[in-house]
Amino acid sequence: MPHPLLEAFARPTWLELRAPAEARRLGTRAVPLVSGEGRTVVIAPGFLGSDRSMEPLGRWLTEGGYRVRIADVESNLRGSSWSVDRIIGALEESAEPAILIGHSRGGQQARVATQRRPELVAGLITLGAPFRSHIPRHFALRAVVESMRLANRLGWYFPDDGDDADYAALLAAPYEAGVAFTSIWSRSDGLVAWQSCADPAAVGVEVDCSHRGLVASTVAFSAIASAIAQLGREAPSAGPDPTD
Repeated sequence: MPHPLLEAFARPTWLELRAPAEARRLGTRAVPLVSGEGRTVVIAPGFLGSDRSMEPLGRWLTEGGYRVRIADVESNLRGSSWSVDRIIGALEESAEPAILIGHSRGGQQARVATQRRPELVAGLITLGAPFRSHIPRHFALRAVVESMRLANRLGWYFPDDGDDADYAALLAAPYEAGVAFTSIWSRSDGLVAWQSCADPAAVGVEVDCSHRGLVASTVAFSAIASAIAQLGREAPSAGPDPTD
């Protein structure tokens, strides 16, 4: 992992300026996807994510024949334990185990949700999810998160759903859910250190796009399509650890 000060103040945030161009290129090029045949996919948005920000991913999956449900985590501003409960609620509404895709903070929460209720998940795919650091280290994101946590403690804002010890412990614990797990990450991510996306239990897949591009770019969609295609087959061995 980079030094905390480097991660807080020296992240190449300007690389996120690529996101609009990545989305435009995605709109002009179809990404093949194995037919969903009505299979359910639950999407967990990241911090400040919304139905709108997940729309390109949801539309692509819907056009591929998947039944898409976006977990209602209210822009993912509230406590992570609360969000995990909402993700599990969305999974429970599926008639069969669903594919679970989580972006950034939503990926952290999706991993915990899978550990809590593995019988509900057919496969876990995370996009730029920093498993090695519960709280974001980028100074701007950290300031927002710490302000929210303080407001919760003071009872000003969502006072009953602060992060609890069980959530933090499950996030730090080895992944032992027995569910296929793919972690997709970008070395040129402008917000999250790619090293923090490593998980010994996951198949690691590197792409080259912005953090926002992980939910709206051709390279990310190609990686997601490959991960989905692997589900139902014999699980491949985990790829190299990004920290090697």
